[in-house]
Amino acid sequence: MTVHYHAPVTTRSTVLLAGGGTGGHIYPNVAIAERLREATDAEASPLTVHFLVSDRPGDAATMRKLGLDFSASPVRPLPPVRKPWRAIGFLLAWRRAIAHATALMREHDVRAVVATGGFVSGPALVAARRLGIPRAMVNLDAIPGKANAHLRRECTQVFSAYASDVLPGARVVGFPLRRISIGEGDRTAARTRLGLDPDRPTLFVTGATHGAESLIRAMMAIVAVPRRAAALRSWQVFHQCGTFDPAVVQAAYDAAEVPAKVVAYCDRMGDAWHAAELAISRAGAGSVAEAWANATPTVFSPNPYHADGHQRANTKPLVEAGGAIVVTDHIDPAQNVAPLGDVITALVADPARRAAMREGLVAARPPDGAREVAAWIRSAVTRR
Repeated sequence: MTVHYHAPVTTRSTVLLAGGGTGGHIYPNVAIAERLREATDAEASPLTVHFLVSDRPGDAATMRKLGLDFSASPVRPLPPVRKPWRAIGFLLAWRRAIAHATALMREHDVRAVVATGGFVSGPALVAARRLGIPRAMVNLDAIPGKANAHLRRECTQVFSAYASDVLPGARVVGFPLRRISIGEGDRTAARTRLGLDPDRPTLFVTGATHGAESLIRAMMAIVAVPRRAAALRSWQVFHQCGTFDPAVVQAAYDAAEVPAKVVAYCDRMGDAWHAAELAISRAGAGSVAEAWANATPTVFSPNPYHADGHQRANTKPLVEAGGAIVVTDHIDPAQNVAPLGDVITALVADPARRAAMREGLVAARPPDGAREVAAWIRSAVTRR
């Protein structure tokens, strides 16, 4: 059963922002909507936004928390080759999803469609092509997935956070980030808002939504080594650990006498990055973009379970700018202590190098991707 959640249809033209299944596909669209809203407020443009997400419960929870107008698509992810019996269900859901998207576009007088990749994007782009609606795809990773490589043919415009031979002709822009992901103003004020000591240099540790258990256990093992813990005692750690038990992580820092605040989730990521003199992070596209936008010197430890190595590829522009270091995650905490611990200890003790890393990130920072896509939307709607 297809479920709709939307406000009453008005005479205002609508932009459909498609992407779901994970927050990584939803939040870039939220950023684009923010920039559209800013332009609408400035220009009194009659434009509304509607989101198309998956019917996974997490997507609905995210949209309701944000208070945004959305519909849930019945589309399903492409089944793995080793499970061919799921193909029929996928095809049936695909057809329903195209029909659903078509009806939604007609109902809301959709004038432009933007898709941020993932399995929700396909039916929306196909429906938009059939209806003759301007449509754009925003590729978020350095290594585009097979779906994005195929869907580019459905688009009138392709944006990408990375240059790629797989997406010839794509317009390279910055990753679309929400305003709350970009810190502003004084660093000490950001620390205060996070409940930290405003005067202590801060190490920010994040594994994104799920926390990254191997990275968490690596940090716990590092601070268990006295000489490594000693290097951090004049600092403080702000650690966002996702689904991992925050009390366990907090206990490790406390036992090592390292000042720390551990949280499961941080809804002020801009403050977290801006507050930090140094960060340790996974290398998902969103995390890399946040580090870059906030010019935070970062040690990236890419997800070791991704066979295509796309997280390591995501870090390349920051490494080339001199603003980031990549350390391999060996999964075993004992094997991670030396390589990750050595880099952390060295950077904590070297403010000049951190300053140079920050300068490199500022100099190489790309344009605001959300603003660029929003400008395309306004132009497409005007022409239509």
